[in-house]
Amino acid sequence: MRATDQARERACGARSAEGEGACGCRAPHGREAGLFYGEAFGWLRRALAALVLAGALTTTLVPGSAFADDDENLVNPQQRPDSSFIYDTSIAALGNADAYYDNQTVQVVGEAIGDSIREGLDNRHRWITLAANEKDSTATVSVLMTVEQAAKIDTFGKYGTTGTKLQVRGTFHLVCTEHEGLTDLHADIVTVVDKGKHHEDEFDVNAFVPGAIATALGLALMGVFYYLRERQR
Repeated sequence: MRATDQARERACGARSAEGEGACGCRAPHGREAGLFYGEAFGWLRRALAALVLAGALTTTLVPGSAFADDDENLVNPQQRPDSSFIYDTSIAALGNADAYYDNQTVQVVGEAIGDSIREGLDNRHRWITLAANEKDSTATVSVLMTVEQAAKIDTFGKYGTTGTKLQVRGTFHLVCTEHEGLTDLHADIVTVVDKGKHHEDEFDVNAFVPGAIATALGLALMGVFYYLRERQR
């Protein structure tokens, strides 16, 4: 090593010990070097932590299905509804039903009216007519049920009588192929909601008041007519 290089090295060492870094060398020395590398390591550690946190948030907030093939998310408008579901609906809605309800499992509540009609010759099934419970609706639906299920009906609705209210769950057919295109409901489960009731006609005097007044006015007018005719003779 030349004398010039040795002198420069001794000068750098002396100034580094005093805390000075202006010896002409580009690299930091002594305590400054330790602070420099410590700060650089701290920045690197914080950068790695930020990257790990960003990756965790991306995995949590973005579901895996978002990266799936778009073909898997396409909706087929021609697909028919799943008939395994039970749709609570009304008899009025079935009266205006479209193909959406066809062959679907539905559940309705209605009043048994009319009579029990035998289906076929085996005497194992009965036709029951259920009427809508809504006062402003006259919709009905024909229900095919077993003889045992029909036996739960104690009263059929008619004038002066409220029929047994039934809850029926079964398959609705908009155009039943088994019964010549009839719109019907094939019952699976029949439950009695409320028993039938008979309504006795009560005598109401007020109901005769309008008729009595009209009769009295007619008699009075007839008396006036005869009186005027007799005076003209």
